[in-house]
Amino acid sequence: MKKRICCLLLCAAVLCGVFCVSAGADGGAGLAFTYLQCDDRWKDVQVGTLNIVQSACGVATLCNAVYYLTGKEMDLVEVAFWANRAGLFNAGFEGSYRSIFYYSTREYGEAYGYTASAFQGGDIRSRALVDHLLSGGTAALHVPGHFMAAVGYDPASGKYLIIDPMPGDTGRYDTRRKGLTHSDGDWLTAEQLSEGYIAVDGYALFSASNGSNARREALKTAGNAANQAKRSTGDAISAFCRTLCALLPAQG
Repeated sequence: MKKRICCLLLCAAVLCGVFCVSAGADGGAGLAFTYLQCDDRWKDVQVGTLNIVQSACGVATLCNAVYYLTGKEMDLVEVAFWANRAGLFNAGFEGSYRSIFYYSTREYGEAYGYTASAFQGGDIRSRALVDHLLSGGTAALHVPGHFMAAVGYDPASGKYLIIDPMPGDTGRYDTRRKGLTHSDGDWLTAEQLSEGYIAVDGYALFSASNGSNARREALKTAGNAANQAKRSTGDAISAFCRTLCALLPAQG
């Protein structure tokens, strides 16, 4: 009996640990691909006066907005050096001008199949912004000292799908949005996006120049990948429990 009780307690402890780790890792929206400033591939690349992890939120937001609009991956480092040469990023100042999105169309719009509007003031509840997201577009959002991408809107919940290129779960790099944003994106309410370090005060709208619905396909693929990962974790846990139960004595 003691052996049986100990095994059951061990199983419960392991399952608790697995679920706690899984919950922590799954705090965001489960997007399989996002451009982050702290990515090891480019975080230490210096462009102008600063490196990418310190200053490239505008560049990474541009790449995220285009990817979830057209499904095409931009070369973040190339875009950063282009923006610097164009005087839009780390050119005698820290970070990106808000006009980087509009002017990027001239350099990359044809190749990547998008157009971007001029930046305009407005909060997250702006009718133009909501309607644009509902129609399949994406947007670059400005919040205090930072840029993020909006790549979806769910009218049923009133939540926006947000990608923060320097999210709060990246540890030592930027703690201002700790507990608010995650590396795999977030579904956030208008109330959340109206307060503190993620309060939206302006945006640029991205549209697919060829009417492509690749963004929806990309979101669907990301969602399927996240669901598959959850199923795989569940299958592994079930297999573990079956194995452990098989080791228990049949009686007392």
